[in-house]
Amino acid sequence: MHRGETVCLIGPSGSGKSTLLRCINHLEVPDDGLVLVDGKTIGYRIAGNTLVELGSRDLAAQRSAMGMVFQSFNLFPHLTARQNIVEAPRRVLRLSKEEANARAEELMARVGIAQKLDSYPEKLSGGQQQRVAIARALAMRPKVMLFDEPTSALDPEMVQEVLAVIRDLADDGMTMVVVTHEMRFAMDVADRVVFMDEGRIVEQGPPDQLTQNPSHERTRAFLSKVIA
Repeated sequence: MHRGETVCLIGPSGSGKSTLLRCINHLEVPDDGLVLVDGKTIGYRIAGNTLVELGSRDLAAQRSAMGMVFQSFNLFPHLTARQNIVEAPRRVLRLSKEEANARAEELMARVGIAQKLDSYPEKLSGGQQQRVAIARALAMRPKVMLFDEPTSALDPEMVQEVLAVIRDLADDGMTMVVVTHEMRFAMDVADRVVFMDEGRIVEQGPPDQLTQNPSHERTRAFLSKVIA
């Protein structure tokens, strides 16, 4: 991927999309091959001809440069939206309370729910919780954002408010990998769409090319079922 590129991973359930995404930040350990982010090998350091797995502290430092948003929000239920957002910047980046709070306020405004800054997750809708999760990931100023089906746990009416935030990030040039079943969103936002099946990349290309003139029969069969 290039800096500033948005890549959407599509394909049937169980095709390996989420596994590939989780390999990027070493939540899943690849059996073979290497992942490099901004020129750095993720999860390992190279000593001569040998790969040495990183310790938890060094791996955490690498992960801090990669924001990840999961399907099920994963907010701390006993913390307000503000507290969820400032926790990592204060502990990991050593920001002052004032700096972390200012960043939280800025990001909550950016995702459109500034008025919910001091609300607990149980008082937020699913779409609002997911937007807090996005703000929390952005608070670390990541080099790349990873989205694992960020709208799959939402009611249909809440999907668009979350997709609008991701679309805004794409417009701002954030480097993003998005696992999604929202085909219209993928066609509108992605610079490149990657179709996966049975753990392999079947084909990839610009959205218009892949959706209107796919070269592989498996891609055509999948798209015929998901694009009305």
